[in-house]
Amino acid sequence: MDLLAEILEIAMLVCFGCSWPISVYKSIKIRTSVGKSAVFNILLIVGYVAGIVSKFLKMEPFMIANANDGLKKGIFIFALIMYFVNLAMITANLVLYYMNKNLDMKKAAEFANTNNNAEVVENVVNEVETADNANAQTADNE
Repeated sequence: MDLLAEILEIAMLVCFGCSWPISVYKSIKIRTSVGKSAVFNILLIVGYVAGIVSKFLKMEPFMIANANDGLKKGIFIFALIMYFVNLAMITANLVLYYMNKNLDMKKAAEFANTNNNAEVVENVVNEVETADNANAQTADNE
C-alpha cells in the first residue's frame, strides 16, 4: 500500500509539473499581473516546501545508501526531483508576477504621461490593485 501511495504522489507531482510551465509561459507572454495572485503562489511554495520536508521525515534511515530496495529508492529520489522542479516553477511564476506588476505600473504611468492625465494613472493603478485584492480574497476563500 505504501508503494501505491508513493506512485500516486508522483502522479500528482508530474501532473502539476506539466501545468506550471504553461502558467510560466503565459505569464511571460501576456506581460501583466492582472488575473494572477502572489498569495496563491506563496501558499503553493509553502506547500511544496512542506512536501519536501515530509519526504525527508518519512525517509527510512540509511535508505539512500541501501541498494537492496532499488525501486523504493528510485521512487523517493524521483519524487524529490519533482518537488524541486515544481518549486522552481512556482518560484519563477512568483517572480514573473512581480515583474509583470511593475510593468503594469510603468504602462499606466507612460499612458498618463502621454495624455498628461494623472487621473488615468490613478485609475489604472487602482484597477490593478483591485484585481490583486480580488485574487487574494478568492485564494483566501478557496
